[in-house]
Amino acid sequence: MIDSTRRPIPRLCALSLAAVCLLHRPNAYADAPSDEAAAEQRRAEAKSKYQQGAEAYSAGRFKDAVDLFLAADRLAPSAPLSFNIARAYEKLSDDAGALRWYRDYLRRNPDASNASTVRPLIATLADSLRKKGVQQLTVLTSPAGATVTVDDQPLGVTPWTGELRPGEHHVLLSLRGYADAEQSLSLAADQPLDVNVRLEQQSSVAVEAAPIPAAAAPSPAPTKDTSSHGKKLGVVPWVTLAAGTAALGGALTFELLRRSAESDAKGADSQLEYYDHLQTAESRQTTARVFLGTGGALLVAGGLMLLLDRDTSSHAASAGLICLPGGCGLTARGNF
Repeated sequence: MIDSTRRPIPRLCALSLAAVCLLHRPNAYADAPSDEAAAEQRRAEAKSKYQQGAEAYSAGRFKDAVDLFLAADRLAPSAPLSFNIARAYEKLSDDAGALRWYRDYLRRNPDASNASTVRPLIATLADSLRKKGVQQLTVLTSPAGATVTVDDQPLGVTPWTGELRPGEHHVLLSLRGYADAEQSLSLAADQPLDVNVRLEQQSSVAVEAAPIPAAAAPSPAPTKDTSSHGKKLGVVPWVTLAAGTAALGGALTFELLRRSAESDAKGADSQLEYYDHLQTAESRQTTARVFLGTGGALLVAGGLMLLLDRDTSSHAASAGLICLPGGCGLTARGNF
């Protein structure tokens, strides 16, 4: 059982509660046998990680306990696990980590029986961050996975928690298929802040096909250049190509940042630092993939628009094979 010697906590067997949570079978998986089997496997693995974490905590190996509890929470999230993670971070004197997971505990279980005791702990930890000149911000979106950019600096994907200097900040949230959301906020010096945003799906824009003109009788060739008469899309294809190139540049930037985080992880002095750097690398990898997919799609779309936007008034191009006594070769005519 995790002790509560550092601060007075009511007699709450957090580990036991976590075990009950992990053993509970949600009804959401009861519909499909294959889903239930996969859920059961996740619960079994989460229970194993939790038990190893409890043993590490009891043995005083708090860094190992944090890693194991976090692994269990990723497999089967629960409020008791958030509490256990916060307690382990407290043992490591990691105020930011403890604050993050105590806040997550009350976010998951606002009516917790020990909420009246946890809230003063949150206030004490927030005051500790204030003395360091920073405060904690959490950004949540529905759906999750949005890229978080604060003051023009990409920081990760939601759900995201980090420490910033108190004061005014500008937050931009972007997720493929959803409209960007922007928000200005004021982060107090002594209180952490939650930002919850529901993203709105982008409305699809219908593209109507241009009617095909009826065939006309042959007319004399024009005396002036008509190479641009058939252009209908103007600069749209070029703008699309430019946007695709910019998105690929963003993908490259985040890939370089990911590699930097992986290098930091390899040189970490502790498992806790290794996990933090690895989590950052995974976040940047996800963002790089989003930019890569978006850039590729924009480049393909721009290229197709350029092809479709070719001069429709020019003669059709044709090609063929011609053979003469000296040999055979290709011949082509028309505008390309």
